[in-house]
Amino acid sequence: MRPHPSATDPAFSARVALMLELAERAGTVALRHFQCAKLSIETKPDASPVTEADLEIEAMIRTQIRAGFAADAMLGEEMGEERGEESGTTGFRWIIDPIDGTVSFAHGVPLFGLLLAIEYNGTIHAGICAFPALRERIWAVRGEGTWWERVDADGVPHRTAARVRPCARLADALVCSTGLEYFDRTQTTETLVAVARTARRIRGWSDCYGLALVATGRADAAFEPLMKPWDCGPFPVIFAEAGGIFTDWRGSETIMGGNAVACHRDLHAELLRVLQPSASHEASKANA
Repeated sequence: MRPHPSATDPAFSARVALMLELAERAGTVALRHFQCAKLSIETKPDASPVTEADLEIEAMIRTQIRAGFAADAMLGEEMGEERGEESGTTGFRWIIDPIDGTVSFAHGVPLFGLLLAIEYNGTIHAGICAFPALRERIWAVRGEGTWWERVDADGVPHRTAARVRPCARLADALVCSTGLEYFDRTQTTETLVAVARTARRIRGWSDCYGLALVATGRADAAFEPLMKPWDCGPFPVIFAEAGGIFTDWRGSETIMGGNAVACHRDLHAELLRVLQPSASHEASKANA
């Protein structure tokens, strides 16, 4: 098994093409349900919401992946690590979040997105974060750059290279994060306060939208206290190719860390110093 796929490898490029196609299809499904008065919303055991759109999109994505690449592994939010799907024989694994920001989606707020990533031998090599209601998407292939595509109010498409904005001091940074309840749940509320008091400004653009703002140079950093692998899926490659870095609070470039921070590389060390007490606390809980 080769150590990593090449962007020119037909087997890999075919998967990237499917990834982009699936983002379009998922967007069509999401918009059919978005702001629909009859939208069905349920509460999962972890108290997070799930809608019929989440379930329909993930089922569609899984069906299409099986049709094209039946031996690939898959991990998705709404159907979990299903037997026979978590393991595969090709080295490829698809990471699926059909709607990241379901709370926004369910409340009719357009700041929700599809997250889809292609992992090979434990490394994310391609990924997309698409916002159908905003008509924009950010996607990357390792070694090929990160691209920001959007359609303006006149229907004109634009495509530019996405770059993280240079920022070396937290005191100069506009930082994004999520709601207080996630910090309370992970016992990291003091970290939210510490970052807020150190940063120039902090704003509640949470979920994938906050990360997208950083990847496209519209904000300087984002940090989240509670992240599952599907919440992180495409961001390691998106940030690496955009000149930034995406890690957990201990500084590991992983989607399995349980939390996340993303920013310009010059800002990363200072942010980690603020986050480290909570990272140590989380590690102690995990080892207990």
